[in-house]
Amino acid sequence: MSEAKNSTPSDRDVLDGTGRHPDEWFAFLDIAGASKWQHPQIVGWFATNADHLSNDWAESLAVRYEAARGMTVSE
Repeated sequence: MSEAKNSTPSDRDVLDGTGRHPDEWFAFLDIAGASKWQHPQIVGWFATNADHLSNDWAESLAVRYEAARGMTVSE
């Protein structure tokens, strides 16, 4: 992710950087039940299930997922 820290990567950036569109990642997280999880659990899911992703991508996708699902981000 070469974006500035506070900018949100575009869907295309996510696809290019992770190999999947955000909607694909969100579907995997939904199947796993992540809408009931806290932020660290979501990031941990990426570490376990998508270990090719950097921590920056895991954090970015977790925050986007939480926003898309109307979740409160808690650390």
